[in-house]
Amino acid sequence: MFDSAATQEFQSQLADAYAVTCRERDWMALHEEITSVGKQILCLEAREIDLLLEAEETKLYRRMGFPTIYAYIESVLQHSHHVATERMRVAHELLELPGLAEQFRAGELAWTSVRELTRVATGKTEAAWLDAAEGKISTEIQQLVRGKSKGDLPTDPVDPKKIRHRIVLEGISEEAMMLFKLARNAAADASGTTCTDDELVRALAAAMLEPAGDAPHKPRHQIATTTCRACKQAHRVGAGMEIAVSAQELERVRCDSEDIGDLEREEPGRKLQRSIPAATRRKVFVRDKHRCTVPGCRSTRFLEAHHIRPRSEGGGHELWQLTILCDAHHLQLHDGVITIRGTAPDHLVFELPLTHRGD
Repeated sequence: MFDSAATQEFQSQLADAYAVTCRERDWMALHEEITSVGKQILCLEAREIDLLLEAEETKLYRRMGFPTIYAYIESVLQHSHHVATERMRVAHELLELPGLAEQFRAGELAWTSVRELTRVATGKTEAAWLDAAEGKISTEIQQLVRGKSKGDLPTDPVDPKKIRHRIVLEGISEEAMMLFKLARNAAADASGTTCTDDELVRALAAAMLEPAGDAPHKPRHQIATTTCRACKQAHRVGAGMEIAVSAQELERVRCDSEDIGDLEREEPGRKLQRSIPAATRRKVFVRDKHRCTVPGCRSTRFLEAHHIRPRSEGGGHELWQLTILCDAHHLQLHDGVITIRGTAPDHLVFELPLTHRGD
């Protein structure tokens, strides 16, 4: 005698197992199809690059009535101007990078990876970069090339000044867009020159982080003592990010900052130590009329106190040793673009690009 209930249960279990097996096989087939299509897309992108290079060499775009290859790409392929420019830049770079081009055409490297690697690789360094990129996804390769220049090796130190980010704003209303453009114009007027995207972001951020009229009362920077004994690399920390800073940037920050102490030491009850005594800082701001002292600069916002003789060279906090600079000129000074010597306030000599003026 067969137990009908047990038989039905066994058959149900077999059916469930078979359904699971089918689903697993279907999932695997789906995965294989997705990866196959993805590889085909990569190969087609590489083919597009090759064809665009040929279109440029043969002046195809002119035969089609377009003034430039970029106008042709934007119209025919509906790429943005930025993408069109990047496509042609990469196409020209790959002519000197055969190994990278081969992996791109074989679908082994994504477009985003190729785009980043062509920014740094040369004929001499190509093999090293391909080895370093092996097994890495696009985001990891982007991190690998950050802070590197053309011709650098993957093992070369990162230069913080070479790291650049892209900000994309979406859903902006007409009114907000108008205000954004007005803010850019105001930032340009304040500096007396054009305003780059980097300068605009700095100005907008500073406006939110430093309320008007607050400059004389406290420094614009706080620094935490890091403990990297080996490389001596300094970092700035904020908004969930830790970014490396150059020696020049660190010197600039030390001009006018608050030291919050060593992050690895317990210091209960410790008060913030300012690089410049508060009373001295207020006097310098009043003496310099709350304005950048660089000749021709009209900036009265985002001001910082500067040590004429660097603190690393023994510069002190005497009034004659301090002057007020806007953050843009302060950054230029520590980058070596401009120089200031003499004694404040009446015997300072400013050396500016193109023109040399002394006040």
